[in-house]
Amino acid sequence: MSLSKQITLGYALMFFFMLLIGGLSIYSIYNMDRTASNIRGRYDTLSTILTAKEEGQQGIFANQMLLEAIRISDRQIKFSYVMTFTAVGLTLLFGVMLTVFVPRVITRPIMSLFNAAESVASGDYSVRVKAGGSSGEIETLAKAFNNMIDNIDRNSRELQRKNNEILELLKTTREFNELLEFKIAEATAEIGEKHRQLAHSQKLAAIGELATGVAHEVRNPLSGIGLALELMRDETGNEEHRQTMSEILDEISRLERIVKGLFQLGHPKSLQLMECGPNDIVERAINLVVKKAKAKGVIIKKELSCANTFYVDHEQIEQVVLNLLINSIDATGSFGEVRVGTRCGNGSIEIEVSDTGCGIPDDETERILQPFYSTKETGTGLGLAISSRIVEAHKGKLHISSKVGEGSTFIVEIPNDLGIEEKRAS
Repeated sequence: MSLSKQITLGYALMFFFMLLIGGLSIYSIYNMDRTASNIRGRYDTLSTILTAKEEGQQGIFANQMLLEAIRISDRQIKFSYVMTFTAVGLTLLFGVMLTVFVPRVITRPIMSLFNAAESVASGDYSVRVKAGGSSGEIETLAKAFNNMIDNIDRNSRELQRKNNEILELLKTTREFNELLEFKIAEATAEIGEKHRQLAHSQKLAAIGELATGVAHEVRNPLSGIGLALELMRDETGNEEHRQTMSEILDEISRLERIVKGLFQLGHPKSLQLMECGPNDIVERAINLVVKKAKAKGVIIKKELSCANTFYVDHEQIEQVVLNLLINSIDATGSFGEVRVGTRCGNGSIEIEVSDTGCGIPDDETERILQPFYSTKETGTGLGLAISSRIVEAHKGKLHISSKVGEGSTFIVEIPNDLGIEEKRAS
């Protein structure tokens, strides 16, 4: 049973007992009134008897005395009625006040505490209990409750602040981990690229050493054989022999080109950097192959949009562009196109050579930069390998993309601050 019901029940019982006492008091007065009426009747009878028996002065005096006693009795009874009804009325009024209003006065602060506790339980720490006008104990309880809510609110804000700090720390840690993972992946890729470059350089160095030895042993005999065949071709009168000797001389020339390429691959020249424009290099390379392109019916289109300059060994870069142009012309059929362009990138200059030729299969794209690998029947397989090594010496990259039946694209990317770095290093 709730406290409010208990208090109401207690006051209702007290009110009942007050009614019971008031009823008993009224009943007692009622009995007194009946007794007074009985006395009055007896007085009337007695007065008649006494008056008839004694008509003297004494009888009249006795009659007056009895009449005065009856008046006093009547006044006392009336006073008792008034006092009893007043007491009963006050008792009823007090009982109603105790029964109806006192429980509300007591339970209202308690209900306020209950409602405030429910609000706090739902997460609302702004609620406070007003204890003004309550009893001392309830006011003390309300103040203690408010102090408790203040502490909870303060601790909650502090906890929220710490949670926000932890969340911010977790966010920073997550971002740091992501950055660390990215840097690790970037470093791993760079290490892999450096390892690949080192392996490629070691392979080229081994090939270069071997090529140098072979070239020394082959070059002089080839020169002698070539001179002898030229003399024999000039002296012979047999046309068939002359044709055969010419074909042999063509093969000797091819072998000499291979030997020259081997020398260049094994012992690359040091860079002679100078400031120049990429458009000039492309123009000179195009002038060297324009006759070859016209003879095959290939159209060369230029898109030279880069007006910047860079520090490069112009002869070696020109050799790279020349090799790419020759390969594109050889791969392009009649009435095909070879497009050459220059553009300024982000901190670099790019020279692009693309064609509408036969294209390169995906499984051969990586292999075409290896020495002695060629997709042409008469190719030496050294042009792209030498070109790649020249570009790497300039701290650049050679990008290759191709699709069979649609053509190939080669992009030479070289940083335009290479000369500044070299000067700082020196």
